[in-house]
Amino acid sequence: MKKLLLVAFMSLAGLTGLSGLAGFAGAAHAETIESKFEMLGTPRYLKVSGLSAKVTNKLLILNVDINNEDDRDNTAYYRVRWLDETGDSVWDEEPWKPILLHGNQNAHLRLVAPTPKARDFKIEFSAKDNARN
Repeated sequence: MKKLLLVAFMSLAGLTGLSGLAGFAGAAHAETIESKFEMLGTPRYLKVSGLSAKVTNKLLILNVDINNEDDRDNTAYYRVRWLDETGDSVWDEEPWKPILLHGNQNAHLRLVAPTPKARDFKIEFSAKDNARN
């Protein structure tokens, strides 16, 4: 029951892309955005607000929305680990990619799998200005 309420709340808050995540093999294990991201630190001002995934022309395509909730510019870094249906890597490790978000900016990332073997993914995410825990 708790899980159902959490999913319902996150859906209302716009924090989950369940409908977009239902089209690939990893959907049974991925019910929230948080389960698809590996946060390296806790971003102080940057929030991932949307995630959807679909397969087009045999390639997995991700759409990610990131919001900067600060008035100042903030930098984030991300990379994707492309996985098969069993969770094994199907591509070499990607380099970190920077993204600059200006004050109160919303950014949309469109990420395309480099191989049709990719059926699942994990996004590693870090911000230059992480909160101190």
